[in-house]
Amino acid sequence: MQKNQSVSEMATEVLARQASTRAERTGESSEVAHDAVLQTEAGRRLGELREGQHSDENADQWQTSLPEERAEERERERLREERRRLREIELDRARRAEWEAFVREERRALELRKDGQLAELLGAPVAGEPPEALRRLVLEDQRQAEEGLVALTSNGKTYYKPLGELVEGDMAARIAAIRLRENWLKERRDRWLSYGEATRGTNLP
Repeated sequence: MQKNQSVSEMATEVLARQASTRAERTGESSEVAHDAVLQTEAGRRLGELREGQHSDENADQWQTSLPEERAEERERERLREERRRLREIELDRARRAEWEAFVREERRALELRKDGQLAELLGAPVAGEPPEALRRLVLEDQRQAEEGLVALTSNGKTYYKPLGELVEGDMAARIAAIRLRENWLKERRDRWLSYGEATRGTNLP
């Protein structure tokens, strides 16, 4: 390194020296060797120095301040890592809270099913629906609830699993099954309302 040399000049000189050494060893042209050196980790750092914010600074002075800059960079990295760790902790806490709330709601829904909630949701039979068929649906739902079974739907297939064996990975399948049940009940309710309106219409004078 020459006296009063800038950081950019120093980096350029080191790159040129490394490229020349490589060219002598491999027989590559100077241009090819230079490009190859720039692809190495050390070469990339020298390239950054040559083009970076310290490029016009005196190399001697820059090297004197380098330990302090590295200490500052390590501190910045420590703070970034700490923020990342705190974000992960917060996300994990939020995820656990969501899961616990989900399980509480599932337990509450299970108790309602045990009490025959489906009968209330189904209401009166629609035209062509045998009352006995509705009663069997209600009894089957109650039986499953008594056994602690909840439905899960994945890839178009529905299966059952004890609530106590659910894991967080089951949430999406469980939510899909809930939506499927809600849509079925809504469609049936819409048919029941249409049937009721048609019945009232036949009684009009």
